Amino acid sequence: MTLEWRFLTNEGQEEEGLGHAGIETFKGSPYPGLARESAQNSLDASLKANDGSHLPIRMVFRQQTVPRESIPEVGSLQETVEACLARSRKRSIRKDTLFFEIASGVLRRPSVSVLTVEDYGTTGLIGPSIPGKPFHALVKGSGVSQKSSADAGGSFGIGKNAAFAVSQLRTVFYSTLHRDSDRPSYLAQGKSILVSHTDAQGKEKRGIGYCGLSEFRAIQDPHTLPTWLHRSEPGTTVASIGFQHEDGWEWQMVESLVRNFFAAVNEGSVSFEVIRQGDQPIVVSRDTLGELFDSDAIKKASEETGSAADLSFAAAMYQALTSPETKVFEESFGSFGNFRFRLLESPNLPRKIGFLRNGMYLTDNLRHFGHPLARFSLSRDFVGVVEPLDIGTSGRVRELENPRHDELSADRLDDSKARSLARTSMKKLGKWLRDVIREETSTPPEAEMLLDEMNRFFSSPETGKEIQDPANTQTNPERIKLKTTSTSRRRVGAGAEGDSGSAGGQKPKGSKDGKTTGNRPGRGRGLQGGRGGKTIGFHGLRSHVPDPAASNRRAISLEPDESGLGRLEVLLIGAASDEPLDIVTLNGRQCARTPSIPLKEGERKTVMVEFPEPYTGPIRVVLTRVEEAPHAD
Repeated sequence: MTLEWRFLTNEGQEEEGLGHAGIETFKGSPYPGLARESAQNSLDASLKANDGSHLPIRMVFRQQTVPRESIPEVGSLQETVEACLARSRKRSIRKDTLFFEIASGVLRRPSVSVLTVEDYGTTGLIGPSIPGKPFHALVKGSGVSQKSSADAGGSFGIGKNAAFAVSQLRTVFYSTLHRDSDRPSYLAQGKSILVSHTDAQGKEKRGIGYCGLSEFRAIQDPHTLPTWLHRSEPGTTVASIGFQHEDGWEWQMVESLVRNFFAAVNEGSVSFEVIRQGDQPIVVSRDTLGELFDSDAIKKASEETGSAADLSFAAAMYQALTSPETKVFEESFGSFGNFRFRLLESPNLPRKIGFLRNGMYLTDNLRHFGHPLARFSLSRDFVGVVEPLDIGTSGRVRELENPRHDELSADRLDDSKARSLARTSMKKLGKWLRDVIREETSTPPEAEMLLDEMNRFFSSPETGKEIQDPANTQTNPERIKLKTTSTSRRRVGAGAEGDSGSAGGQKPKGSKDGKTTGNRPGRGRGLQGGRGGKTIGFHGLRSHVPDPAASNRRAISLEPDESGLGRLEVLLIGAASDEPLDIVTLNGRQCARTPSIPLKEGERKTVMVEFPEPYTGPIRVVLTRVEEAPHAD
């Protein structure tokens, strides 16, 4: 049988350039895109065992170099490429001209690089090649959905263009072996997506052409094709001709497969092999998944493609699927379906939720349903994984997905009742997830603290009397009077690594204690604490001014960590350094500038101190142990 390349006629002389929307979608990250779309389509076409369960799938991404003559009707294809080049030069279209110059050079070489994507354990593309069948939908369909099951993610829409995005010729061959009744049936066909052009006979042609039998028919005899398009088992082969590969392409594909299909791989539903010509296969399976997440090559690939954060999130979700500490919750949302939520709590997890369907990662939010699920500020670190519990729920989620399968929205549904049901159910799903996370991961209050200074704002229920706010001295709320408060400060020094020096000067250079150049010795803590003594620890420090009219008086409460006699030092907190505040009275009695107070471990201590001048700003308190009884001042 004679094969031919035949391009559609262009009777309307439509202008078609290289800006094909579907192909351009994957040009930004062609290798991860091809890996994800190919794996998704194969998962949705898995064979079923006698008990109804899906058989495991094996996928092989194989780069190989083939003789130029093995490409079906390569001479005719090159003539078309040259015609497209002439058209681009005539119109002075720089981008198109450069593309076809490269394509022409590729076809003139004695050998051509080809990437074949082969799947095993699938149904293959059911034929014959007529409208309504999966093979026809893949090769010749546009916006046509031919799904093998209710939850199938691929409808051979935009995703099938990923194979063209990695071809320097924008040319792909499809071959499949499927079971037609009781016997296997073979189908194959090539397709190019180029630009409108004038062929050698002067006829106007469109950019889309097919390689096969006459009248655009598919090939049914594998012996008319090269061996790299043959099939020995049911499944499908997609071959990108003129594979445009660069260093590290294989690891970019592996990274995409690990990041997007870790759940399916972990379940044993699928395994992958990525083979660069001359190298050993890179195997992605349940046994190698954990090792691959830690691989430096995969981490480097994720950095090159800008998906490092997504890879880290995928690793956390994989941890949730495999950890024995993971908690599992299930909930039904009426006729919409049932969901399973896995929740793992552990330090350094991202506090995010991932949504899966059919073993493939979809998204981390429900923002179109009022639940961005982006902030969980009151929760401990966790990671969550949500997925449908059954095939019916999976199918309804699939209908909410955008063409790139990375977002969910009810606006994609045409039926108003189905749209309303989806919105209501998905909002309930988001609320349920938040409720579970709040209940399981919220951090309870660590301790209670007595706020002595708040007593004046609250009346005592026993007395039944109102307590006036002593800070409010205004009597006429319509005419507020403003007063300024001045505070004079004396210049003080600062001890090395201490909290204060002494009044009157700066600490001499090289000195290691609290002494300064002022008129009297410093009280700074120096290197060893207040007056060189041992510091007494405490917690629960509170201070407040009981009477705003007497702002030089301050109540100080704290709970010491040990018993004994401690010297109390109060420091004014400054921008550059802390400065000492002299204490005139302690609990209404005259005292030393740094008085000593008895302390008992665990017993709250409250004292009233008086400063020589008014001060309402922040303070710091230092307690140092008194080794001997203090001398009377």
